[in-house]
Amino acid sequence: MAYSVSQGVRDSVRSLSMRLSILGLCAVIGGVLADDLKAQTLLSNPDEGKNVAGGTGPLAPRPAPPPTEPAVGTTDPKGGPAPAPVPLPVPAPQPEPPQPAPAPETPQEAGTTPPEETADTGTETPEAGALAPEESSGPAPAVGADIPATLAVLAAGFPEGEAESFTQMLIGLPDGVSADTIGHLLYPRRQFDRAAWFFGVAAQRPGASAASLNNFGVLAMEVYADAPDAWPETMLQAAHDALVAANAVQPDEPAILTNLGNAARRLGLHDAAAEHGGRATELAPEEPLYWTNLARSLAAAGDADGAAAALARAHLLEPNGLALLETLPALPGAAPGYSRALQTQCDVNFRCQEICPRSIIGGLMSVTYEIENSSAQIACTEGRPYPTSYRCEEDLPEYGILIPGLNSGFSVAVPGFSAHVLVQGDGSVDVRVEAGASIGPVGGYLRADGHYDPSGGVSFDNPGGGVRVNLLPNSPANQLASDLGHPPVHIEAETLNGGPVQINGEAYNAGLLSF
Repeated sequence: MAYSVSQGVRDSVRSLSMRLSILGLCAVIGGVLADDLKAQTLLSNPDEGKNVAGGTGPLAPRPAPPPTEPAVGTTDPKGGPAPAPVPLPVPAPQPEPPQPAPAPETPQEAGTTPPEETADTGTETPEAGALAPEESSGPAPAVGADIPATLAVLAAGFPEGEAESFTQMLIGLPDGVSADTIGHLLYPRRQFDRAAWFFGVAAQRPGASAASLNNFGVLAMEVYADAPDAWPETMLQAAHDALVAANAVQPDEPAILTNLGNAARRLGLHDAAAEHGGRATELAPEEPLYWTNLARSLAAAGDADGAAAALARAHLLEPNGLALLETLPALPGAAPGYSRALQTQCDVNFRCQEICPRSIIGGLMSVTYEIENSSAQIACTEGRPYPTSYRCEEDLPEYGILIPGLNSGFSVAVPGFSAHVLVQGDGSVDVRVEAGASIGPVGGYLRADGHYDPSGGVSFDNPGGGVRVNLLPNSPANQLASDLGHPPVHIEAETLNGGPVQINGEAYNAGLLSF
C-alpha cells in the first residue's frame, strides 16, 4: 500500500533534522574543539556567476504560509507587506578572538570555499590565505540598511518555526560556540541562507568583528544574487553596507576590499567597485582571484582595456586557475585586448635541455618534451588551458640493471646485494638498495630508496622487504637469478612503508596478478 506525506509534514521533518544536526554539531564542538572554534574567518561569495535569475535558484525562498496582518508601519520595498521580524537572540556576550583564516579551496566565480573558492570572492585560493581579522574594540560602524530587517526576510524563507528554534538554541549555546561558529558549520554545507542568518546575528551586535560583518555581507549578497526577483533589493544594500562596516573596522584587508568591490558592482556603483578592487590588487598583487574580480568591475564600468589587462595579469599568475577560466566567458568585451596581451606575454619553457637526463633514453624523452612545449605555447596564446611543466626523469629499474650511456646511471649487483644509482638532468640523484639471501628457490630481502635534491637535501622512502619464490625448475642459472634478486618467474610477498603485505605473481618483475 502506498502512503503520501503532506508538504507540511515533510517541511517539519526537514526542519527537525536541521535543528538536530546543528545541535549535535554544536555539542561535539563545544565539548572537544571549543578553543579552536572561538575564532572567526573571512568567507567568500560562493556562487557568483552561476545564479539563476527569476527566483528559480536553490536559494529562492520557500513558499510562505498564508499571509497574516503585517506589523504596523512595516512594508516591503517592492510593495506589499513585509515578513514580521523574527525575534533575535540576546545571548550572553562571548569573546571571539580571531585566528588566521584557512584558505578556501577552488578559486572560481562559483563554488564553495572550504574546499572550493570562487572567482568573485573575498577569501583566498589555496595559494593564499586571508589575514586574521582584528576584533573591534568599539561599536560597529553604522550601516545604511538594517541587518535585523534582513534577518527577518531570511527567516521568512525558512520552514515555519525554524528561526524561532534557532533563536532559542543560540541562548543556550555551550562555551566556545557562537552564532559565528554555526555560520561556519553551515557555510561549507552550502546552507547559505541559514549561514547568512547566523552571521547576521553576530554582525548586528555592538563591537562586531570585521569577520562577522564580512561574512554576513558576502552570504547575504550570494543569497540575493541566486534569486534576485525573489528577495527585496534591501538585502543587497544591507550586504554592501555590512562590507563597508567591515572595511571600517579592519581597513586595507584585501579580502574585504574585493568583496566590497563585488557588492558595489552589483549595486551599479562602478567607480567605487573599481576603486576597491584596485586597492585589493595593490595589497595582494600575487592573488589572481583579486585581478579577475577587478576585471569584472572594470568591464562593468566600460573599461574593456583595463579589464583585459587585469585578466592578463591573472593569466600570468595562474594560467589554468578556475578564477580566470570562469571569468573569461563572462567578459566577452575584454576578449580582444586579452588575446593581444597573450601574444607577447606567453612564454612557455619546460627547460627540456636542462632537466632531461643525459643519456640515450633521456634524449628520446626530450624530443617528446619539446613537442609538448610547443603545443603548450600554442594553447597559451589561444587562451586555452595548458601544462606549465613536464616530468622528464628516468625511473629506477624494477628488474635488471642500469647501463651507463643508455641510462643516466649505473647498477652494482652481486649475490645478496644490489644498488642502482640514477642522476637526473636537474642534478638530483635517486638510489635503490636491496640486500638479502636465498636458499634454493626461496629468497628473502630488505630494500629502501634514497633521494638527493640540490635544493631539498637527502630523503628516504619505500623501506620494506619480502620473500620471493622462484617457480622455474632448479638450475645453476635460476639459482644465480634468485641470488641476484631477479628470479624470472616468481611469486612474491612484499610490504612497503609499513603497509599491508601484497602477494604478487610476476614474470621478469612485470606483474601478472596481485592480491
